[in-house]
Formats: sequence, C-alpha cells, structure tokens
Amino acid sequence: MKMNSKRRFTLAAAALLALCAWASAETRVSGVIDREVRWKAEDGPFIVESDLLISKRGNLYIAPGTRVIIRSKDTLGSTLAQFDKADSSLISIRVQGSLNAVGRRSNPIIFDPERFDLTGYTWRGIILDGADPQNTQIAFTEISGATTALTIRNSNALIRNNAIENNNIGIHTIQGGAPRIHNNLITSCFTAGIKVERSNPEILNNIIAFNNNLGLWCDNSSKITFKHNCVFGNTDGNFLDCDPELGKLTRQVKRRDSTDVHNNIIADPIFAGSAAEARAIELDITLQTDSSKVKNTRLLHLPNLQFGTKPRRETTNMGSEGRQLSKYSPCANAGDPGWSFKNADGTRNTIGMTGGPDL
Repeated sequence: MKMNSKRRFTLAAAALLALCAWASAETRVSGVIDREVRWKAEDGPFIVESDLLISKRGNLYIAPGTRVIIRSKDTLGSTLAQFDKADSSLISIRVQGSLNAVGRRSNPIIFDPERFDLTGYTWRGIILDGADPQNTQIAFTEISGATTALTIRNSNALIRNNAIENNNIGIHTIQGGAPRIHNNLITSCFTAGIKVERSNPEILNNIIAFNNNLGLWCDNSSKITFKHNCVFGNTDGNFLDCDPELGKLTRQVKRRDSTDVHNNIIADPIFAGSAAEARAIELDITLQTDSSKVKNTRLLHLPNLQFGTKPRRETTNMGSEGRQLSKYSPCANAGDPGWSFKNADGTRNTIGMTGGPDL
C-alpha cells in the first residue's frame, strides 16, 4: 500500500520533532536525595541548579557517559545547610550516604561547570561528608572548574582513575578518614593538587604534575601513605610541610632515573604528543630526529617549569588523547607491584589514570 504525501510529511515531521527532543534532553536536579536514584547518560545532561544533598539514607548511582553540569549561581535559593562558610554562595554535591560514580575508560562521567570563569571557580565541588565507604566510589570521571574538586571528610571512599583538572584544589582530605586515592591525574590546579589536613589518606600511583602552586600540601602532622606517585613541575614546589623524605632522590632504578625512599618518581611524566616526548625522541639514537612530532600543542607550556615561575592561568584540559603517556614515560609499569593494582593486561601498574584494572 502506497503512503500518500501528506502522511509521509506528518511522519517525517514527527520523527524530526522526536530527534530534536532527544538532542535537547536534560534533567534538572537539586535538593535532597534520600532513596536510591539512578542517573543515566540518555536522560542527561543533569543540570544541578542548587545544592544537592545525598542524605544518609540516599544512594546515587551515576552511569558511564553521564554528564553533570553545575549551574554558576544558586538560582533556586537553596536553604540546605552549607558544608562551611567558604561555599555559602557556590553549589556543591554533598554526600552523607553513598555515591557510586563509576564511568569507563572510554566513556567517563563528566562533572563540569555551566561556565568556566578564569577569574574564579563557579562551584564548590563534590563533598564526601562521612560518606558510606562500602558503597561510595568515584572512578573514571573528569572533574573541573571547582574550588575543590573533591573534599573528603571522615570517609574511606575509593577515588581512582579520575582526571582532576583546572580546579583551585584537586583533592582535600580533612577531619579523619583514610580515603584511598589511586591512579588519578591531578593537573592544572591553582593552589594545590592534593591538600591533607588531620586525615590519613592512602595516595598511590597518581600523577600530580604541572599545578600552578603546590603538588602535595600537608599539615606536618597527618600520617599519610604516599608511594609510587609521579610528582613534577608544580610551580611553587612539589611538597610543602610533608615528610622530608618525600621527593628526596635516593636511588637509581632500571629506568636509569631516581626515586625517593617511597618509590615516588620526581620526573616529567612525559605525555604523548608533548614537547617532552619530542625531546625524548630526539635523544633516542634509534629514531630519526624530528621535533615536529609535537602533536598536542596544548601541552607545550607544561613540561619543565622553573621553580618560582608563574605560568599564566588558562584552561589546560588535555582531553583523552593528551592524557596518554608516551612510551618514554617513566610512569609506565612503575606503580605499586601488588596484584590488585595490575593493569588490565596483567602487567605491573602504570602510574596515572591510564593504569590499574578496568573495574
């Protein structure tokens, strides 16, 4: 049976409207989550319009590929109790119950502000405030544009394989707890990559590099585990008020570079497409010298920052391609040798967000 032209036009218009509706789909969220809630990529992006609290009875599951956008201002006038005075005018995602935000290597969960402002940060970040350690995990995400990307208070949650970029502070652990911070890339943060106060985090296999001021900022009293990390190029110093043994090179390893007593590498991580990789290629006598192999020009200003210099503040989100390590990287297969940290292919852990098991 032939379809008349009017019916064909009606069906085509309906299909177009459905496509437009799908393309513009979004879900606006705010207030209190006090039950199990699931966010799926196909229902997003999720627009956080004012403070979001996951109560002790609440469970939020965020599926891979979901994008979460935080509004620049609290337009709904939330009356939720604030975490501290510093966030009174900024939106935060505060977790007292559980948050399971686990993406995939090829399909991360993205948390970013509605508008990134180079003169300031437009949201407070994710606050794990006594969050349930058994059911809280943040993995394979990208978090940017916050005053503190992750504030961890009195929680032992697992934080792994995240790209934490362009925040004021990357991770701040405070007031007890022993969060497990494994295989993250923490870069281009303004004040510090990681700040530790009155807490005992386990910090393993992370790249903490090219932050505008400090790499690791301690309180000179917390007992932290800090092993098998790569710390480099943090403009005002890699360590402040930390164990004096951290960063103090003591021995040479098979890669012909040195580590401190805790196997932390103090050397350029060498990302694929960076100027550092181009220099490594030029020094490799088995390859033809070619400095034109710099493919990712966004990384040109990052390596080899001189102590005390102030790079101009600009967004430096590398993107998934720019976060890949070069074959010349000292981070390859240099992480914790334990079986639970092995790479997906069974080899020894590679430091940074590209290393470790898939799940």
